[in-house]
Amino acid sequence: MTIPPQTPNPLGNASLGLGITSAALVFGIGLCALTGAGQQWIRLAGTPLFVCGGASAFLGLLAVVIGIAGLVGKDKPRGAAIVGSVLGLIGTCLFFIILSLISRGG
Repeated sequence: MTIPPQTPNPLGNASLGLGITSAALVFGIGLCALTGAGQQWIRLAGTPLFVCGGASAFLGLLAVVIGIAGLVGKDKPRGAAIVGSVLGLIGTCLFFIILSLISRGG
């Protein structure tokens, strides 16, 4: 009994790449923003940090949508699509969590 080879899942792979990128960038930018809020220089760099963090969170949203699309189809591995969707969701949620922490004063 042989197992037929699975076809590659480019949507799942794209979702995984976007999810990793989003989670890593939002974490790094958020850590920088929280440090800036603690050291009182967030007013100087708040706008670029917000724009970069928001763009990274949008990558996470794209990872979720592409990951869900990667779950459709037969004989395709779904692992990368699932992990990419979860990481994209983590990146998007982390952006809003950090934003609420900064708006409350740090």
